[in-house]
Amino acid sequence: MVNECITEDSGIYRILQKHLDQMPIGFPKAESGSDIRVLKHLFTPEEAKIATFLRFGWNRDLEPIEQIYERIKNTGISLEELETNLDNMVKKGSILLRRKGDMKYYANAMLIIGMYEFQVNKLTKEFLKDFNEYLGEIWGAEANKTDYHQLRTIPVEKSLDPALKVAPYDNIRKIIEESEGPFAKINCVCRQEMDLLGKPCKMTKHEDNCLGFGDMIQMYLDQGWATQISKEETLRILQTNQEEGLILRPSNSQNVEFICSCCSCCDKGISGLLKVPDPANYVISNFYSEVDPELCTGCGSCVERCQLKAITLTDDVSSIERKRCIGCGNCVSVCPSDAITLQKKEEPHVPPQTMDDLYDLILQEKTKL
Repeated sequence: MVNECITEDSGIYRILQKHLDQMPIGFPKAESGSDIRVLKHLFTPEEAKIATFLRFGWNRDLEPIEQIYERIKNTGISLEELETNLDNMVKKGSILLRRKGDMKYYANAMLIIGMYEFQVNKLTKEFLKDFNEYLGEIWGAEANKTDYHQLRTIPVEKSLDPALKVAPYDNIRKIIEESEGPFAKINCVCRQEMDLLGKPCKMTKHEDNCLGFGDMIQMYLDQGWATQISKEETLRILQTNQEEGLILRPSNSQNVEFICSCCSCCDKGISGLLKVPDPANYVISNFYSEVDPELCTGCGSCVERCQLKAITLTDDVSSIERKRCIGCGNCVSVCPSDAITLQKKEEPHVPPQTMDDLYDLILQEKTKL
């Protein structure tokens, strides 16, 4: 653990950066100093000092305050001061909190998925300026060091043929129906960012279309960042998102904890795929779309629907560029002649059981680099 030689000056942020860089998706040093500027938005010097004593966790490996205090008590902070600071850091969206009954468990959060998403409803232009500079300078490369991504793409419900025998973790309705909840809707932080920057979403007027459930969402509910809803309301929101052509991206785990409904105008991951010739190689998905030219009427509905520009219309017949198709199924759902169908990839991706398992795999892969 990196916590030696802690002072109250700006050097504490460099110590924190090195500490956070040990997480599954790290926090690498930026030559421009954008890394330190991001941390200063999220932590006071005292909070940064405390964060160097925290470990990383998702649902597993979070710690009660008493355990954290054993490592930090020699700095002179009291147990009461520690709890006050930790709770304030949670409120600011700087660290993670999980509750089990009356017990609170804390841990450091990654930048994404984590601190950025926790800025929902409180984004500022100043934070976004430094955050986006840091992403472009070095963090984006860090996030793509391994093939284990935090999100995957699953098909919209209307595109699924029963003959496909889709696994439960790829079936959006089964994911919701088999979850015990609680369920909640969250404002999309990506769309809030683009609104703040004067570039509102072109695909939907709704912002409360991100969904969470299970243990993860309880932190959002406790902090007032989300609105609890029923399972039926969750399915209704998902239906609206699918009708609007948004891309369904759940957590890359079988125990799904959240579902993002993404667009190429707001989501950094999807918009970034538009800049590469082979988006399919950068997305975890078990499907791709295929056109039957004998059934295609050349209406062009699929061309307009596809966010990845994978479909072209030539001589009134659609064709899909396989290396651009990410298997979202949106084209299938709007084809009036049933000319497009989803196909399973030969080597399916089986998500790890939990997000903790996913992060273990990421760390294992990073040690091999």
